[in-house]
Amino acid sequence: MKVHCIIFGIGSLLAIGLAQAGPPFVTDDPEPPAPGGWEINVPFILERTPGKTEMDAPLFDFNYGLPNVQLKLELPVRIAHEDNDGTEAGPGDLLLGVKWRFFNNEQSQLQFGIYPQLLLPTGDHARGLGDGGSAFVFPLLAQRNWGKWTVYGNVGYWRQTAAETRNYVYAGAVLEREMSDRLVLGAELFGNSPKERGGRSELAFNLGGTWKLNENLNLLFSGGRDIVGDTTAMGYIGLQLLTK
Repeated sequence: MKVHCIIFGIGSLLAIGLAQAGPPFVTDDPEPPAPGGWEINVPFILERTPGKTEMDAPLFDFNYGLPNVQLKLELPVRIAHEDNDGTEAGPGDLLLGVKWRFFNNEQSQLQFGIYPQLLLPTGDHARGLGDGGSAFVFPLLAQRNWGKWTVYGNVGYWRQTAAETRNYVYAGAVLEREMSDRLVLGAELFGNSPKERGGRSELAFNLGGTWKLNENLNLLFSGGRDIVGDTTAMGYIGLQLLTK
């Protein structure tokens, strides 16, 4: 009950507008890449739960910008290690998405958008490399900037078709600060209702940031764990290429 209240509170903040970020955090922002520009993220992502380690090693995350629109394609190389049953590796599930920023007020520095995404079950579920069914998510995104600070977040609904899964709602929020011309640091809080039949709600945090290597290349990093849930460690480190 306490977790549901926290998630509802985050969602309420976003709804009144207290939300360019996204990676390395789980929470998405409404800001698309510059029109005609690419944002390409190539991270290594790790998640540890009791008896199991899962990795995207790496994840290829391609994003193309149009006016107030972002087109997305994710292609993961999945590694699944069971402590008592060895390791499997191969292609994971494919993710397609279209982000639309429908509100952008430069005076108030407030943005809103939606980001529907479709998960295709291209990974081998029998080997632990995919979910075993398609899924669809529809989130509302919000962001606000002031001075060196940025707050953004989303609240959304996942519809899943794989066996033993259930539809769920989620919410997340990130607070970032520009520490220098090259370094941005942030903290994230996110959670969801149960994803599986018989499962429980989860609440987690991440700490991370972006280090600007040059005009077109950034180093992304984050790490965290569940506050409520079974994930004992999660990590993200990778490069981000920006063409505009």
